[in-house]
Amino acid sequence: KCYYLSMATIKNWKFETEDSQLVSNDFAASFPNKKVKIGDILISRSGEGSIGKVALIQDDIDGVFADFVMRVRLDDSYNSLFAYYYFRTSYFQYLIEVHKKGLGNNTNIFPSQIQELPILDISLKQQQTIVDEIKSELDAQELIKSKISELRGQINTLIKDVVEKNNG
Repeated sequence: KCYYLSMATIKNWKFETEDSQLVSNDFAASFPNKKVKIGDILISRSGEGSIGKVALIQDDIDGVFADFVMRVRLDDSYNSLFAYYYFRTSYFQYLIEVHKKGLGNNTNIFPSQIQELPILDISLKQQQTIVDEIKSELDAQELIKSKISELRGQINTLIKDVVEKNNG
């Protein structure tokens, strides 16, 4: 019942259990330093299509991360959601792009390189303000997506009705 968190499980910027394999408790126990906890940020460190992708562990899961995934565990001076949003920015992703090593699909970024990349040094209060603003915008986008889905359903129903009328 222990999830194996690989590059494939974070490719969509979040941990996806349906893409995760399970490993035995014995396997997980043999890698205690690779266990994850709430607030951990995982960064894919290899592969042209996934390098730099990040996921925030927001739920209490039993999991160990793969060798080509890095765990970032920040101290109490950082809001993990703020850091997650920062790691997703085009600026940070650009830093990953220029610091990665290798060619083609065999590119890597190493923990020592990530440690050297800049991170914003602002107060927890400012971080929370930014997180709240981002969450508000994301919530607004979800409402728009929901409305689009509803309207698509209405359009599909209209088309279906017209096709049935003309065939009937």
